[in-house]
Amino acid sequence: MAEPAITTLRLDRPGIRKALGDLEAEIMELVWARPAGQGTTVRDVFEVLHERRRLAYTTVMSTMARLARKRLLRVEKADQAYVYYPRFTQEEFVSRFVEHVLQDLLVSFSGATLAGLSALADPRAAARASQLLDEIARRRAVEESE
Repeated sequence: MAEPAITTLRLDRPGIRKALGDLEAEIMELVWARPAGQGTTVRDVFEVLHERRRLAYTTVMSTMARLARKRLLRVEKADQAYVYYPRFTQEEFVSRFVEHVLQDLLVSFSGATLAGLSALADPRAAARASQLLDEIARRRAVEESE
């Protein structure tokens, strides 16, 4: 499965808004709230968001198309509409985003990253981060040997 194309990290934002804009995050939260395997249309999302924010239909449509280009949504043509499905659960997205950030930090600042992880106050968070770094190192070793 293709990785999501996330290139931005906003440390001052909460939750998934660290990786996505406010409207992108709001749309993804609506898509993730639907039952697994059930797609959604731009119209479905627009009707919910329009009550909250008075957005134009085309704004929602272009944002959902952008989320598809970022590989967070997949799209299928059904009759006269496009139906969007999440490529990842919210938990999978968060996990992949965290792995991406840790990998980038490890590649760019390995010593400082490892020192920072060992200094974390929460031992469970430190252990999980260390485990993720081990997985990243194993995956990079396999990729480099291919």
